[in-house]
Amino acid sequence: MSLLQSEKINKAKVADEISINATISQSYLFFMGHFKHFLRLAIIPIIFWVLIELGCDYALHEYKMILDPTVSRAIICAAFALVWYRQFLMGEKYATYSQLFDHVVSPGVFNIDSLLRSVARIIITTAILFVPTLMLSLSFMVYQFSQGVVMDQLAIQNVAIKSTSIVILLFSPILVRLSLYTVGVALGRRSMSLREVWHKTTGRTWGLWLLIFRAFLPITLYTYFITWAFEKIARSLDINYLWSSIIINVPTAFLTFMMLSIVVAVNGEAFRILVGIREKERI
Repeated sequence: MSLLQSEKINKAKVADEISINATISQSYLFFMGHFKHFLRLAIIPIIFWVLIELGCDYALHEYKMILDPTVSRAIICAAFALVWYRQFLMGEKYATYSQLFDHVVSPGVFNIDSLLRSVARIIITTAILFVPTLMLSLSFMVYQFSQGVVMDQLAIQNVAIKSTSIVILLFSPILVRLSLYTVGVALGRRSMSLREVWHKTTGRTWGLWLLIFRAFLPITLYTYFITWAFEKIARSLDINYLWSSIIINVPTAFLTFMMLSIVVAVNGEAFRILVGIREKERI
């Protein structure tokens, strides 16, 4: 091997290295430096988040109906994540919900074939996660029943939450690698496949997992503490449940999207290093 080839290989290895501390610091600096853009993109999702929670609280208190806002919140968070990827990797010019929507429904992007493939991915991913979750939940319930625990609706719900959390944690190294596919979707990489993402992240599993974990954990704990504090304040004020819901969910939603923006920037930087992005001005 020639000296020139050796230097090229070493430079490529250096270029592919992901510094966890530097990447996380960069994500926080980007958030603070683009705070006005964050507010511009997060205000609508925050409003929807609060309205959904208000609707669920209203249904519970007035009609004794239990509504689960999880799916609705997940859709809102996904939309914000996609547009924040564009903000981080493409710039303000390309980071609008209208552009994101136009990209999704534009000819060549949205068609029956791509829709069926997306549905198939969702079904396969759900099945992969559902089967072990179900088995773990049944094992928990059998054990608790053998210990004399009454398996009412609340107990079953707690078991399901614990089982889901454990399964997601176990599968998280794989999910973290495949999450770079979402970055490709946000950037409009029509030809990118899960196989390509898997190949690009080979040998990077634990590095990517630690990167996301380090970015996710501190702000998550902070969000949990702030939410708990506002819940205590709302209960101590003895006010109407609607005002209580607003007091709790406004800061919760804000911190949730703040946390999401940090994690998205970290994941976006990993994509930039491992996969690469277009550096030329888009026409």
